[in-house]
Amino acid sequence: MISFSRSQVVGAEFLDEETIRFNGIQEDHIYSMEIQMEVHATDGEVLAIKGNMKRYTNFVCPRAVNVLQAAVGMSLREDRWESKIMREIGRKGCEHFAEIVIECGRCLDQARMTRDMAKALKEDPAFDQGQFTRAWVENHPEAADLCLARP
Repeated sequence: MISFSRSQVVGAEFLDEETIRFNGIQEDHIYSMEIQMEVHATDGEVLAIKGNMKRYTNFVCPRAVNVLQAAVGMSLREDRWESKIMREIGRKGCEHFAEIVIECGRCLDQARMTRDMAKALKEDPAFDQGQFTRAWVENHPEAADLCLARP
């Protein structure tokens, strides 16, 4: 039996109040690559990005690392940003890199909410996290598509 497995992992950390560093990894039987991307928390602007291809199929693949720089200045908040990443990073460079950037971008609101929840926990360790999450999503219309926003 032929089998295939692909894993994606995204981690996020705040470098300061408004800058999130995402670390994204995609790995399967053929490819292994990662990116590190710094994003402005409020408007989703990509401030810096770098990538590393650990395992790839041909000699052309590593050239896609330089194409990642096209993401700098893009906003992960604008309409159809995912399509733009796939077009500018994926088609011109590497679709696997584009998939990692997109997955990191999809984690932007959760990272912001986690930052705000950590602050609230410091003030009141016994507060209701479920209520906080619902209120946060209600007060942040940009997060309306999160699964957290669904009843």
